Amino acid sequence: MLCIKCKKEIPTESIYCLYCGKKQKKTEKKRTRKRPHGTGTISRDNHHKKPWTAHAPYHNGKRLYLGNYASAKEAQMAIDNYIRDGHSQSQDTLQEVYQAWSEVHYQQVSQSAINLYSSTWKHFSEIQQLHMWEIKTPDFQKIVNQAKSKSACQIIKILAGMLCKYAIENDMIQKNYADFIKIPLFEKKEKKIFSQEDLSILWENKNDKRVQIILFMIYTGLRIGELAMLKISDINLENNYLICGEKTKAGKNRIVPLPVNIPEITEFIKNWIQQADSDNLLSLTVSQIRNQYFYPALVDLQLVIPVSKSHGRYVFESAHYTPHSTRHTFASISASVGMQPENLQKIIGHANFSTTAEIYIHQDIKTLCTEMEKLRK
Repeated sequence: MLCIKCKKEIPTESIYCLYCGKKQKKTEKKRTRKRPHGTGTISRDNHHKKPWTAHAPYHNGKRLYLGNYASAKEAQMAIDNYIRDGHSQSQDTLQEVYQAWSEVHYQQVSQSAINLYSSTWKHFSEIQQLHMWEIKTPDFQKIVNQAKSKSACQIIKILAGMLCKYAIENDMIQKNYADFIKIPLFEKKEKKIFSQEDLSILWENKNDKRVQIILFMIYTGLRIGELAMLKISDINLENNYLICGEKTKAGKNRIVPLPVNIPEITEFIKNWIQQADSDNLLSLTVSQIRNQYFYPALVDLQLVIPVSKSHGRYVFESAHYTPHSTRHTFASISASVGMQPENLQKIIGHANFSTTAEIYIHQDIKTLCTEMEKLRK
């Protein structure tokens, strides 16, 4: 045979070259020694950013996941710490937990829910790189305390709870620390509704499509998200009602009659259908309705006064109308003309009304349409 280096003839099966001393056979890769039973397992997955996966010894027939690590040495240390201390210290960060959780959870919820969780996740920026086992209730509480509204605090607590639950299910932590978060007290502010004078101004400018959208929301009680998702196929002009809904069980797929004594609302719909270029009535997103139609129209009519404009959006300091003000205005007008509470609740899609009204009173379309006939300009 020939030496692999100097190419001189050497005896067959020689381990070293007689002339240059070069070793002829490649060194076999050292095989990893099999770990003794009861000491946990370490495996490698090159598809993971941290390829070394550590599992604690089997306990009650279950193999406990300790986390993924950058090296086999770190994985071994995690197992040693678990055996010594009796608990896991997973090296997965909150960021990694969120990514793993969202890959599963976002396939089961609506796009609006995804948008809500995604925007809420930004509040966690201070602790995103902490290991999951390092995060305790005070860390979550600090984030909640920095939120500016009760609803923001509540969704932060909900998201923190779901992330902790996911971490518990994957044996990263032992306790859901989000359960102990306290929601701060907020002063309840009275919702601003459109006055009769403001409604008169809106009706004087009813030829403006931006104003038409505001009037439509005021006299149907639809949420801005419901209007954005409203499809032409959900509108029944022959029988004078539409079907819409989001958020709660009571609000989904609910019947909303159109006010027959305000025929302009129906005319708005007919014109929008003629202009439509998709299955949706308006082909507008929530952001577009809010920032390109709702606020610009109110600013032009001087019904709201912004202090500045940033990135195409108006900035306000004092209390002002919001898209949800239209919904509160609808409820106030409906109540003032004597609409029965249980019928109003059905039309507006609220769930938190009396059990009698919710379970035992069944309004048909005719009854609801009769209630809508009470509305006037």
